Amino acid sequence: MYYWVNQGKTYKEEKEGGYLWAPTYNSSGNSVFHWDNMTKLMPNDIVLNYYKGYLIGYCIIESKYFLAPQPKEFNVDVEWENEGYMIDAKYFLFSKPLDIKIVYNQIKQYLPSKYSPLNKTGNPPKIKANQGYLYKSNRNITKTVFDLAKVYLDDYDESTNEVNEDPAEYNAPKQTTREGLVTSRIGQGEYRQQILRRWKFKCAVNGASIKEILIASHIVPWRESNDHERLDVDNGLLLSPTYDALFDRHLISFDDDGKILLSNSMDKTEFSILGITGAEKISNLTQGNKKYLKRHREKLVSL
Repeated sequence: MYYWVNQGKTYKEEKEGGYLWAPTYNSSGNSVFHWDNMTKLMPNDIVLNYYKGYLIGYCIIESKYFLAPQPKEFNVDVEWENEGYMIDAKYFLFSKPLDIKIVYNQIKQYLPSKYSPLNKTGNPPKIKANQGYLYKSNRNITKTVFDLAKVYLDDYDESTNEVNEDPAEYNAPKQTTREGLVTSRIGQGEYRQQILRRWKFKCAVNGASIKEILIASHIVPWRESNDHERLDVDNGLLLSPTYDALFDRHLISFDDDGKILLSNSMDKTEFSILGITGAEKISNLTQGNKKYLKRHREKLVSL
């Protein structure tokens, strides 16, 4: 399924933590349709990210919803109920943000007449995001946006068919561990901090140290991990965006010596364009890292 999320004041916190969050009720105790849409999200759903006049990327849903308190790092000037819906999500940025005015002209014929994420009002008319959080979208909208951003939806859809076989695998965490799991997914969560420290604030592969772009990536994905594995530091690598994107899609992996393994489904010239030579290596792998990497290698994409 396809959705669209308007993330004004909370985008940075939600992206940093790898989640979406919305209140269950407003200050009057009433539910709201665009918050209730959180309960309809399922693993592998695609959500477009709107922020300050631009579509800046998308995220892939990695769990069913579960109840969680409002993240402490939210600095918002509205009164919400403390409890809300939380969803785990993997964020991806477009190479260039898409101006919503340009996007609107391409997708206006696909927008629903009711509960549209965008509207065109005023004199002279201006294109604005509607006041709401999560909206249902459709394939036509998402494919058009992806075409503008040069992201290939058909390839993504094909890959998700292999992943989303048993929705029962994506159940929300048990109550006994939920607090720790929620903490690990929000803002400057302890899990991310542990991964940063474990890898000395540098990409495990190329040593890049720009903290703002480094991604604490699970070796065995969150959706495939049990409660212990989701919080296990050995199940994490600190990666720069290119390596993270390839690793997440099982287009690269690493052997027990840390040497990079390249999928034969991609031409070597494509790896070269991305600056990957095949000689890259991760140092200082722990036995725990190797255990998780063995599982990751089993899914390395091949022809």
